[in-house]
Order: sequence, then C-alpha cells, then structure tokens
Amino acid sequence: MRTASDRNQLLLKEVNHRVNNSLALVASMLHLKAATVEDDVKVHLDEASHRITAIARAHQRLYQTEMFEKIELGPYLEDICQSFSKSMPNCHLHVSTAAGIEVPPDQAIPVALLVNELITNSAKYGHPNSKCEVWIEVVRADAKISVSVRDKGIGLPPNFESTSHKGLGMRLINAFAAQLGGKLVIRRHAPGVEFVLTFPIGRNEFDPYLGQRR
Repeated sequence: MRTASDRNQLLLKEVNHRVNNSLALVASMLHLKAATVEDDVKVHLDEASHRITAIARAHQRLYQTEMFEKIELGPYLEDICQSFSKSMPNCHLHVSTAAGIEVPPDQAIPVALLVNELITNSAKYGHPNSKCEVWIEVVRADAKISVSVRDKGIGLPPNFESTSHKGLGMRLINAFAAQLGGKLVIRRHAPGVEFVLTFPIGRNEFDPYLGQRR
C-alpha cells in the first residue's frame, strides 16, 4: 500500500507538471500572437493569456509543493500579480494576505481568475491614462475568506449594476463568485472602487473550468 501511495503521489506530481507546461506553452503562444495583430485583437489575446497563466500557476504550485489537496492563497496570488506586472509594467499591484490561508485548488483557481479579471478591468476602465495601481487583500475570519480588490481610479458609472453588466469581464467575475458560493459586494470610494468577495472555505458546488454543478 505504501508503494502504491508513493506511486500515486509521483503520478500526481507528473500530471500537474505536464499540465503546467502545456498551459504555459499555450499562454506563450497567445502572447506571441498578440504582438502581431491589431490593438483591439491584442487586448483580447493578452487577457486570454493572463487567464491561462493563472491556471498554470496553480498546477505549478501543486507539483512544486507536493500538496495536491490545498494551495496557499497568499503566495499564489502574489505569483499571479508578479506575472501580471511583468506584462503590464505600468500597473502596480500590492498584495496583502495573512500566511497560512489554504484552500482546495478548485477554490484557489476561481479566486485567482476573479482577481485577474478585476485587475484587468481596473487597468482598462479605471485608469484611462494607462498608469494603474491596485491593492489586493485576503483575510480569513472563522470559516470564511474575504478577497478585496481596490483601486483609486475614476470609479464606476453612476448607473453601474454588476449583475446586469454585459461585458465579458464582469460576467466572468459573477460566474467565479457563484462557483465559490460567495457574495460579491461593490464599495464606491472617493476616488476609486473596491470589490469584496466573501466565500466559505470548502469544496465548490461548481466545476471551476466549466461552471457546472458537480
């Protein structure tokens, strides 16, 4: 049984390693393609590349730490933000999170993708001068985790409603919040806006890739 368990651990590590490499390759191909197309298409390719990179980073952490059931949110989000900053040097990201906040991969990935979408939206719409600054904070209280993403940009339109907004980014944000069984709150500041997602620790009721109930 010990031999079988060790072999399963080795196989899981190898699978995560290969998935990470494959996703990283796809993200690189999209990034290279983005350099050859018009600006409006480039934006979409870069956004797709960021989403794929976020998922790849999760698998990278799984095989590097050999903790296949949990991912520590703080280092994971810091890794995602560092990668984001490299591709968008005018966007300064500040991550603040307590150590030891661990969640299953099927929660960590939607959180990372949600944060990625909020940063992207802030860079595109909240900072028209192309100089972006965003603060990301993660806290845990009992059996719940809150993720805050705030900027000091131009804010939201007066009639903005997150649930009725038809943009892809906002639709994805709402979908990820639903996957996590969480509550998304929007706080308007002067200046800027803050999105706060609070969700219970545990397994999702939805598949993080397909958005379908298990």
